[in-house]
Amino acid sequence: MNLTTHTHTSPGAAHSHGAAHSHGATHSHGATEAPYVDDGPLAGPAEALVLDIGGDVGALVLYAEEACLGLEVDVTPAGAPRSHHMHTMIRRRRAADREFIAGVYPELVEGTYTVWGMDGLPLGLVDIAGGRVSEFHAADCRSAR
Repeated sequence: MNLTTHTHTSPGAAHSHGAAHSHGATHSHGATEAPYVDDGPLAGPAEALVLDIGGDVGALVLYAEEACLGLEVDVTPAGAPRSHHMHTMIRRRRAADREFIAGVYPELVEGTYTVWGMDGLPLGLVDIAGGRVSEFHAADCRSAR
């Protein structure tokens, strides 16, 4: 998995997906977009992923079901409004011994984060510890209500 992080300098700045990123403005990806197709890495070696964690910075791997492919799942520090989110695209990924569907947040300051579902409701909370990789299972990326 090649992964790049970046921060937007203005709310309207262009961005590419496959990288975790944050900005203060909300935006929606409406029905006018073409459906997302992710055939994933079907052959070859496992993807590489480099995380810059340590000190008070950790990372999050968010596992999801096939229905979430191409969706952007938001996380916010617990108690923060959703408009102050970071998000990453859910993609098909390849490890040495298996394939899986996940999003990666490669650089989160330690603390508790809310994971937001596609229905605008929280999926749950996840604790991020400095120097560690946390995991969250988002199922179909919608809350159980």
